[in-house]
Amino acid sequence: MGQTETQHTILIVDDVPENVELLKYLLLQEGFKTYTAYSAEEARLVLLNTKIDTLLLDVNMPVQDGFSFCRELREMDQFKLLPILFITSIDREVGFQEAMKNGGDDFINKPFNKRELVAKIHSVIRLKDLQDELYQQKSKYEKELQTARRVQDQLIPEKSFIWNGIKAQTLFHPYLQIGGDFVDTWIEEKKLHIVIADCSGHGPSAALIGAMFKMQLFNLVPNMGLKERVSHLRKNMELVLPEDYAITFCYAIIDQDLNLSYINGGHPAPIVFMDGETKLLKGMSPMIMGINMVANDEVQAVSLKPGSKFFMYTDGASEAMNSKLEYITEDGMKEIFHSSVQSGNDILPTVQNKILEFCGSSTPSDDMAMVCIQL
Repeated sequence: MGQTETQHTILIVDDVPENVELLKYLLLQEGFKTYTAYSAEEARLVLLNTKIDTLLLDVNMPVQDGFSFCRELREMDQFKLLPILFITSIDREVGFQEAMKNGGDDFINKPFNKRELVAKIHSVIRLKDLQDELYQQKSKYEKELQTARRVQDQLIPEKSFIWNGIKAQTLFHPYLQIGGDFVDTWIEEKKLHIVIADCSGHGPSAALIGAMFKMQLFNLVPNMGLKERVSHLRKNMELVLPEDYAITFCYAIIDQDLNLSYINGGHPAPIVFMDGETKLLKGMSPMIMGINMVANDEVQAVSLKPGSKFFMYTDGASEAMNSKLEYITEDGMKEIFHSSVQSGNDILPTVQNKILEFCGSSTPSDDMAMVCIQL
């Protein structure tokens, strides 16, 4: 007998000692480690204090029958996946239906066939071993995601600062613990730089591409113009970007005279609030893709005024859906931003709350990043 078999434990629960001893004898011969109980109360104590791989449960027992005890166990998180086999003299057809209805995994008639009993035990244990392995892998993966999120928080910190009377603020909220969105704003050569990007996909792969995007962004030479910066970003990211991935982005610069210039690479339209009106800014260049292509990036220009608000976001916001399967859309984001500005409250948290209000009981299914510049 293999070492794996000797590691599995079986709890036998039956109020008839002769039945318990017979099962114990047969299972010990098969290499299983056995525990015994003569009532649901005794079985409960064993289960709470011992690791059990399979439960063999009689139905007709005093005080609490097997079906009732099985239902009780299934309501406890630690026993939801515990293999439970009923062994009873109840008619096979009726007994099987009752076993399944009450949370059992299988049903064996008395008097039982030894080969059938052992085969069914091995079958449910194989499934449990697979479930345990998947659970361990899931726990390890979640731990790694938590570590990756802490790293990503350092790479993409949320920012809030004031420069030259201009308030800049960012928000980053991944759908999973880490995501493929990127947002940042900083001062360089007496100008405010604002970049937002969205890599297709979710999770670690998209987050790594987002990290590479940041590395390329901050390797740019300070005296480069906007068009040259975007050209370098495209060229360098196309070299490392897999063919089935793409990056949308918008790179904007505001100078000391409040002149805004930007290049929008397939990203949701930036939004400007000025003179009491909210507008979507036009102009679209291609996104970044993992193929060698010639892109003619067009620099767009807008003269802003004191009191203006400039807003960019990733499509996790505009594509958020409610229970009626309705999307917010870009026009909806324009309305949300306008009402958030008019509310007089902190803009980005207000925008985020309005998005969540729209979703209601539905959970947003994509990463969300936002940046707001208040002149």
